[in-house]
Amino acid sequence: MIYLIVYFICWIIAFILYSFVGGASFLFWSLYSHLVIGVGFFGIFNFIGHTILSEKVARTIGWVSNGFQKELGFVSLGIGICGILCHWVRDCFWIATAIPFCVFLIGAGILHIIEIKQKNNFNKGNVWIILPDFLMPITLIILFISLKI
Repeated sequence: MIYLIVYFICWIIAFILYSFVGGASFLFWSLYSHLVIGVGFFGIFNFIGHTILSEKVARTIGWVSNGFQKELGFVSLGIGICGILCHWVRDCFWIATAIPFCVFLIGAGILHIIEIKQKNNFNKGNVWIILPDFLMPITLIILFISLKI
């Protein structure tokens, strides 16, 4: 649920930046906020969940915590750091940040659906994450296409 809240916060921040900072289109500020705040927050939050709170997070998903989960946390941290760096580094770095993020989330979303179908895993951590797993990457893809980046 937190990812959906942050997703909508990104749109609000994009509107604020467009209204008060200006200098660029609303689409630009939307992409900027979804990368810096959305991807950045996702990575940091996912890192904390899958490393520091790994046992608790694994239970909410219906998994058993293990070393691979912690690896997932560190991959998320790297993606999150890239998202935050999008504030300072532009141009091709933005798409280079979005590609692993989008592939990761779409793949995760597909795996969560498979868990539901094959293992009847309806744990809230396995079900509620599906919407942001697809919504966040699709939003980035649409924004990149709209801006012709």
